[in-house]
Amino acid sequence: MKYFPKHYLAVVLAAACPAVFADDVEEVVVTASPFAKSIEAVNKPVNLLSGDALQNASAATLGETLNGQLGVSSASFGPGVGLPIIRGQSDNRVKVMQDSVGSMDASAASPDHAVTMEPLLANKIEVLRGPAALRYGSGAIGGVVNVLDNRIPSELPQGITGGAELRNASANNETVGVANLNAAAGDVAFHIDGVKRNSDDMDIPGFAFKHPEDPTTSAKGHIPNTDAESTSGTLGASYISGEDFLGISVSKLDNNYGVPPDGDELVRIDMHQTRYDLKGELNNPFDGFQKISARFGHNDYRHTEMENGTPGTKFTNDAYEGRVELIHNPFDLFDLNWSGAIGVQTAKSTFAAVGEEAFIPKSDISSLGIFIVEETKHNNFTYELGARTDSQKIAPDEGKSISHDSINLSATTTWHFTQDQQFSLGITQSQRAPSVEELLANGPHPATGSYLIGDDSLNEETSTNVELGYHWHHDNFQFSTNLFYNHVKDFIYARNLDKIIDDLNGYQYTQADTTFKGFETEIKIPFAQYWNLRLFSDSVRATLDKGGDLPRITPLRIGSSLDFNFNQWSANISATHAAKQDHPGFNESETDSYNRIDARVDYTFSNAGTDYTLFAKATNLSNAEIRNASSYLRDIAPEAGRSLQVGVRAKF
Repeated sequence: MKYFPKHYLAVVLAAACPAVFADDVEEVVVTASPFAKSIEAVNKPVNLLSGDALQNASAATLGETLNGQLGVSSASFGPGVGLPIIRGQSDNRVKVMQDSVGSMDASAASPDHAVTMEPLLANKIEVLRGPAALRYGSGAIGGVVNVLDNRIPSELPQGITGGAELRNASANNETVGVANLNAAAGDVAFHIDGVKRNSDDMDIPGFAFKHPEDPTTSAKGHIPNTDAESTSGTLGASYISGEDFLGISVSKLDNNYGVPPDGDELVRIDMHQTRYDLKGELNNPFDGFQKISARFGHNDYRHTEMENGTPGTKFTNDAYEGRVELIHNPFDLFDLNWSGAIGVQTAKSTFAAVGEEAFIPKSDISSLGIFIVEETKHNNFTYELGARTDSQKIAPDEGKSISHDSINLSATTTWHFTQDQQFSLGITQSQRAPSVEELLANGPHPATGSYLIGDDSLNEETSTNVELGYHWHHDNFQFSTNLFYNHVKDFIYARNLDKIIDDLNGYQYTQADTTFKGFETEIKIPFAQYWNLRLFSDSVRATLDKGGDLPRITPLRIGSSLDFNFNQWSANISATHAAKQDHPGFNESETDSYNRIDARVDYTFSNAGTDYTLFAKATNLSNAEIRNASSYLRDIAPEAGRSLQVGVRAKF
C-alpha cells in the first residue's frame, strides 16, 4: 500500500474556502422517456445514479463508477480503462452519450480505449436497458449510458454557486482534484469546471500474471506501466428565458495512461480531445407541439499508441452528431389519449487508424435515424409503442462503400394492479449495422496483443428481446425484479483463431446466432429509523445457438449492503460475491469466484454558508485477488488490491 502525499492533509484542512461540488438535481429520468418522470413511473428497466449515490460511486472510469449497478459491470483493461457492460454486451452495442449525444471517441473500437467521460463532473448517470434504448440509436441493442452534466446550463443560478473536491486513493496513489463554478449575468448563465488526475502503478495482492513462468522475475504486488495522468476542463454559457434556453460549451481533455504489459513491450495511450456542444429547448414552438429540443456535438479526437516511447498507431475521429426531438400535443385515437415524441438523429465522422501497424482504413461514416415514441393509459394499464429506422454508410478511402439499413420496433405495457405494485412486459426487435472495425479491420493491434481480421460481408444483427418485470415500491419496502430473454441473429464477435499471426493472437470477426438470458433482482428494506438494507443479484448467460459460449461474460453476482444515516454521519458496508465463470468461450480461460468487501463513512458539516463533507472509502478490504471475467487481460492483470481513499468535498 502506497503512502498518501505529505501535502494532502494540509490541503484537506485548508479547504475552508467557499466551494461546491455538484448541483442538486431532482430524481427524474430525463432520457428514458420524452417526459420528465420519476424513475418509479417509467415503464422500462432503468438505473439512475444521482446526488450522494453518484458522488459515493464516482471513480476513475465510467465502467468502474457503474460497476455493481443492476445488470451493469465493467470491462477493465487496466485502471485507465473501464468500459460499461450491460447484460453481457458492450463496445458498439452500448451507446455512451454525453447529454443525449454520443461520446464520438474511439472507445467502441477497442477495449483498450478509454471513454472520454469524467464521472466526477456528472450530475446524473442513467443506464437504459432493453426497450428504453430505442430512441438513441439502432446500435444500442445492449443499452445506453447517458451522462448528464451542467456544462450547458438550463437554468439561471441563484447567485454564484460552485464547488471543489480533493481525494486520494492508496492502491495507486491516485490524487484527484475537481472544481466547478456557476454564475449568471442578466439572462446569461455561465459554467466552468476542471479535473486533474494523477496516479502511479496499481497495487495488487499477488502476481500480475495468473500463471507466471518465472516467479523470480514476474511482477508481484503491482502492475507495471499502469500509471496515468489526465486533465480536463469545460467552459459553457446559455441564454435563458423562462423555461427556454440556448447554450454552447467547449471542453478539452488530455489523458495519458499505460496498458498492462504482456511481455517486454510497454504500450501507452496518449489521448487528446476538443469537443463542442450546442443545446437548446423551446416550449410551445408552433401549433400542435409542446416542446422542441435539440442537441449537437462536434468532437476532434485523436490518440497515439506509444510503443516503448515510440509513436505507433494513431487513431483519429473527426465527428459530428445531432438530434432534434419534438413532443407533440396529446391526440385521441381509438378512444385513447396518446402522448409522444418524434425525432431525427444524424451523425457523420471521419475515422482512421494510421501508422505502420494501422488495422482500420480511413473511412467516412454517416448515419441517419428517424424515430417515434407514443404512450397512452387505459384504466390501470400504460402502453408505449416505439419505432425507428436507421441507415448507415461506410466509405473507406480505398474500396467500395458499404451500406446497411435497420429497423427497430418496441412495445411495452405496464399493469398497475395496486397503488404500489406493477407488472411490466416489453418486447423489442432491433437491428445493429456492423461497425467499421468489424467490417474492415486487417492488421496488428499491439495494445491488445491481437491481430484483427474483419469481414466486409457481415450482415446486420437482429435482436429480439422479451422483458418481464415486477416492481413493488412501498414506503417501508422496495422490491424489483426483471427477467430478460434476448435472441440475436447474426451476432458479431471476435472469435479466437487459436493461432499466432505476426507474434500476436489472431481474432476473426464472425457471425453466429446467440442467446442472452438472465435476471436482475433488488430488495431495499429500511429499519430501525437510521438503517437501510439492500440485497441484490444479477446474472446473464450468453450462448451460441449451435453450441458453445460467448467470451468475456460477467458471471452471477450476489450482494448486500447496509447503510446508516444519522444527523451529520452516513456510512455503508457492502459485500459482493461473483461466481466462477466456467463458461468462458472457445479458447478462453475460466475465472475463479471472488468475494469483495467495500466500506465508506462520511461526515458533513456547515460553516459560513458552505457545506463540507469529509469522507473515507475502503475498497476490496479483504485484499482478494479479483480477475474480471469480462476483461481481455484477466490472466495478466487482476483488479486493484485493498485501497483506502480519503477526501473532502465542499458546496455552497
